Amino acid sequence: MGLQKGKVKNTNWVKRRHVFVFAVLRPIMRFYFKLRYRYKAMRSGLKKGAYLIISNHQTTMDPFMLSLSFKFPVYFIASDDIFNLKVSPLIRYLVAPIPKSKSLRDVAAVKNIFRVIKEGGAVGVFPEGNRTISGGQWEMTDAIAKLAKSLKVPLVIYNINGGYGTDPRWGHSIRKGCSYGKVRKIITADELKELSSEEIFNIIKDELTVDDTLSGVKFRSGKRAEYIERALYMCPVCNGVSGIISKKYKFRCKFCNTESSYTEKLALSPPFAGYGRVLEWFEWERNEIVKKVYDGEVISDDGILFRESVKFRNKKMLAGDRVSIDKNNLIISGEAGKTLFPLHEIDSITMLGKKKFNFYHNDKIYQVKGGKRFCAIKYVHIFDGLRLLEKCEKGECE
Repeated sequence: MGLQKGKVKNTNWVKRRHVFVFAVLRPIMRFYFKLRYRYKAMRSGLKKGAYLIISNHQTTMDPFMLSLSFKFPVYFIASDDIFNLKVSPLIRYLVAPIPKSKSLRDVAAVKNIFRVIKEGGAVGVFPEGNRTISGGQWEMTDAIAKLAKSLKVPLVIYNINGGYGTDPRWGHSIRKGCSYGKVRKIITADELKELSSEEIFNIIKDELTVDDTLSGVKFRSGKRAEYIERALYMCPVCNGVSGIISKKYKFRCKFCNTESSYTEKLALSPPFAGYGRVLEWFEWERNEIVKKVYDGEVISDDGILFRESVKFRNKKMLAGDRVSIDKNNLIISGEAGKTLFPLHEIDSITMLGKKKFNFYHNDKIYQVKGGKRFCAIKYVHIFDGLRLLEKCEKGECE
């Protein structure tokens, strides 16, 4: 039997209920973020329509913060990890995020972006693909510029300021400061048509640059340095790895006892081996850790959980409580023995949350979750750095 008249199923991505959901949630979220983060969203003044909205990425709450500047629903690209949560069916029903595997090209995600745009919806993208851990900008590819040009709709560039100072990714508590979000630039479809992808990409990188450490704003907390070792994993004084220990507003290296404080203005005082900001130290260690591993050192952490992620399903627990990486393999070990994942077989490694990383191997997504002070980013740095060295040795460096 065919569908009865008047019972035609709505297969659109953009649905009327999303307008209602955003209208109901917007004042609640506005009050919550003002109270919790001292956050203010500047109204964009844009009318409902198809847009590509892009933003820098500072906190977990960025999609909600950004949405407060618009009177219409924004359909965000979301990590596949969200779709493994028990509440994911409700999330999909209420706000319909567009799923994408982090650090991987996802043809289905791109098709869904075009679908939302065609239906007159606004798509939200964080081109860095990951929220900042150092306060600086993550690397981006020119894919976002090519997407902006091909969609043929206005490109809205949005900035979130103060998110890193208020809620640093490596931290454990909210700091008292202030944060705000606003549209920084709008490029019309006609203007995009006249620009090359390279020109668009340069504009995007410039306009998404936000550095809270240079703002002069104070972010107050008696525990402001705690868990900084999630970002700073290698000592620039003694070159020791995983030796940083933090407590309250101070931190030190347990190997050489060099000590510093993390100030309310997001500075290191006194400078640690000459580094006065987390970003400067972070950029140094990402190169140095690769040299160590390339020269034969093995980096390891105990007390991890190892599991397999399956989209739209709960994670499957796997054996292993120790993770290691050398210049050839990622190794998971435990009472049952060792499992080797050759690095050349891994598509990518990406950090999630504060203390997790995913890696993609043979069409499967595996996740390593560490303890409270686990530093996930060093595994990303090692993998990416070794891959770059391999390309350079083949003469394929850009």
